[in-house]
Amino acid sequence: MGEELRGLVFEVAPSGDPDQPRWGWVGLVSSARGLRLLTLPSKSRELALQRMRRHYADVALAPDDTFLCGMASQVYGYLMGQMTDFAIELDLRGHSTFELTVWAATCRIRYGETRTYGWIAGQVGGGPGTAQAAGAALGNNPVPLVVPCHRVIGSDGSLHGFAGGLDMKRRLLALENQQMSLGLL
Repeated sequence: MGEELRGLVFEVAPSGDPDQPRWGWVGLVSSARGLRLLTLPSKSRELALQRMRRHYADVALAPDDTFLCGMASQVYGYLMGQMTDFAIELDLRGHSTFELTVWAATCRIRYGETRTYGWIAGQVGGGPGTAQAAGAALGNNPVPLVVPCHRVIGSDGSLHGFAGGLDMKRRLLALENQQMSLGLL
């Protein structure tokens, strides 16, 4: 018998403040051990649900689940610029030791800062090809925002691959540098 997973889809949009950005719909999946999946904002509830079900086809929606509602509150607070750190248990079973090591290094990048793929490679042992392997591991990150892969950039300062697209990566970096709240984006 499989483990019971619960899901939630919710919208991150301002409540009455037209100056706050509308992010869209986010999907979450958790087990009894912690968060397993966080989808980046989508334009519609249906798209967020589709992205969530791509990974967990049979997940039951649990809109009143205390854990998921707490996580949704944290995601909302982060995307609305009201908080900078997540306090959440993760359940990343089934991923490789290398991926977990890359994600742990990525979690050491502070809010508003960026590091390069080469920096990540150095944190996990370096060597030829490690930066590319780290990029692939970041591409498999099931909990973006919590594991802030958007903070990893190219050695020349350019933005590279991001599951949510480069526009989303720009938005997240602008949010963390308070450019969105200043109307600079």
